[in-house]
Amino acid sequence: MTARNADEVADGTLGGGVTDTPPRPVRIMPLGDSITAGLNSTGGAGYRDELLGHLHRLGHDARFVGPCVNPFQPQGDPGYAAVCGITVEALTALLPRWIPAARPDWMLVHIGTNNMYGPDHTAAPGFLRTFVATLLRLAPSAGVLLASIIPSRLPEWQAHIDDYNRQVRAIAEESGHRGKVFFVDMAPALHASPQGGDDLSDLVHPGDQGYAKMAAVWRDALHARLPAPGGGPILNPNPHFRTPWLSEAVQRGRGDTPACFPGWTNHGADACHGRLAGLDNGSNAVGLRTAPGFLGISTRLATTPGRPVRVTFRARALGASPDLGAPMHPGRTFGVQGGGHPGATVTATDDWRTWTYDFVPTGPVTDLRFTPGTGPRSAPGARAGRGPLVTDVVARETAC
Repeated sequence: MTARNADEVADGTLGGGVTDTPPRPVRIMPLGDSITAGLNSTGGAGYRDELLGHLHRLGHDARFVGPCVNPFQPQGDPGYAAVCGITVEALTALLPRWIPAARPDWMLVHIGTNNMYGPDHTAAPGFLRTFVATLLRLAPSAGVLLASIIPSRLPEWQAHIDDYNRQVRAIAEESGHRGKVFFVDMAPALHASPQGGDDLSDLVHPGDQGYAKMAAVWRDALHARLPAPGGGPILNPNPHFRTPWLSEAVQRGRGDTPACFPGWTNHGADACHGRLAGLDNGSNAVGLRTAPGFLGISTRLATTPGRPVRVTFRARALGASPDLGAPMHPGRTFGVQGGGHPGATVTATDDWRTWTYDFVPTGPVTDLRFTPGTGPRSAPGARAGRGPLVTDVVARETAC
């Protein structure tokens, strides 16, 4: 089996000079307070990690955006926009700095809980109206999913929440918001009781069970409004190598730890910032360096025996760049393999190309691995060198 250039899959011939078009994941901003941040959840990701898994299983290529990151989020894509303890009006003041930088396609808004505690709770709907108007001004082409806030164990606060949620629905359904703002009735999905034994971990924050219910509500609301998926279920976490360990200020770092790319096991790869991964689709890249101790990168897929899998990925040789300078002994070949299936050897070119690798799983779990040094010029024992670069690895189930 060999890896094939994307145009060969379409017309049965190997074409040259193919213009690479990188995928553009849907940009989703989780926006709110400590409930959006994931306080009291195992791993600290709240609903976000499970929601991303839901979207992948539905076939949606999505990424989370925002100024905050959770380095331990297993699915990767650690971005979000939330501050613990913040009120509606205080969060509004942060939007002019956050929204233009993140360029979201969709915003998941759950805000208002911290306005419910005191005598000024009646002002919260007015603050929310200003909040929504600010979102629409800063991101006129984005959609807003505006949620009712989840219940509380304290009856006095719950009375305030009930009043507020009626206004949340009314604000979302105002005529000027039609087609831009959509009400999401989150409150009924979670159960709260003064006696406990419910979906909360304290008076106002969900436990893991509550966050899972929130993820399901967001999933249904997004799935109904996102473009049709570009294929079958996405099987691998973190397809675009999102990581909190790289930034605009740090263009390149040696990836020595599994946490460098959440969802992937790093057997030794150079971690390269998105500027080295082609166009601005939010991807990072891995450099499959030929050197002792650099054995590539792998991830585990939950597969269905007998159901074909197609892996698409982008690659190019690592030439000279403003970030890295001229590479030493650049390699061009690398291998891709799904579990014990026949592997493929890829020879990268000087520009980005999109490739595919097909296999039929024989078991419920398949390890997908990218390894350096499979060609004669970069085989094990050859001179150490950098590259090639690999990014945008999307493994999807295909029709039988």
